[in-house]
Amino acid sequence: MKHLFDRVIVLLNDLENIDILLKRAVVFSSKHEVSLEILYVHEEPLFAVPDYFLSEESIEEGQLDKAKVKNEIQKHLEAFDANANHAILVYVDDTVDRLLNLAKEVEKRLVITNYHEHITASLIEKTSYAYWINKGDKELYDNTVLPINLKEESKKCIELAQHVFPESSLELVYDYRYLLDVLAVREDYLNVVPVTTGIDYELNEELKVQNEKTFEAYKKEFNVKGSFIEGEGLLHEDLIAYIQKENFDLTILYRSDEELFFTPVLILALIEVLDTDFFICKG
Repeated sequence: MKHLFDRVIVLLNDLENIDILLKRAVVFSSKHEVSLEILYVHEEPLFAVPDYFLSEESIEEGQLDKAKVKNEIQKHLEAFDANANHAILVYVDDTVDRLLNLAKEVEKRLVITNYHEHITASLIEKTSYAYWINKGDKELYDNTVLPINLKEESKKCIELAQHVFPESSLELVYDYRYLLDVLAVREDYLNVVPVTTGIDYELNEELKVQNEKTFEAYKKEFNVKGSFIEGEGLLHEDLIAYIQKENFDLTILYRSDEELFFTPVLILALIEVLDTDFFICKG
């Protein structure tokens, strides 16, 4: 497939897991022939400045020495790319705005970053880039899961997942919810549960059979495994329980602000609880 990205951006807010992120980005950019940039944003309300990043001239004020930060990142980068000549940008505060200013073409950018509760939530809520979010220390993924909604847009994410992670075993999961589209949904829509009455039973069974056939067609078309589950509780809780039970190490999600269960609310609900890494496809 034609690659969707023309630039990968490593977004750093500290040096935690920097080698994992940089190696991941270098390998990705080299394999897919896309440019690489590193954006370091020190959020003063969240992180203390490391001693070796303090300016000698103003150490009492605790000011960040941007030149020292660049040099440190460059050292780590050269361990994975001897000819590294990538742009390294260093700022203080406003991670979301810094990223938006750097990467204006949202459609073609992949952002590789660590998980931070507050920063990640702001990024997912306020921007719509594709994200590769690190929560562990795995270099390669054995088992990958992708929840889908049985609509054409899901196929783009399946194709991308197989293109970016060809070595990983991909499994699709569909959480069936009866008559979801016609329910009067509350604002807290993650509380929607399946609705079935005696009158609706026959229609429910017909719809479930139809969706099962569609799901099987997806599995056959993309030659992947898959699980069709029928929701018994809150959507995010069903997905979390399933993913934890099956011990996946990467969760891929499809973002769409127009789809009820693929908005930032569900994405963040899963990211906050699951220990897997995450790849968020751009809708």
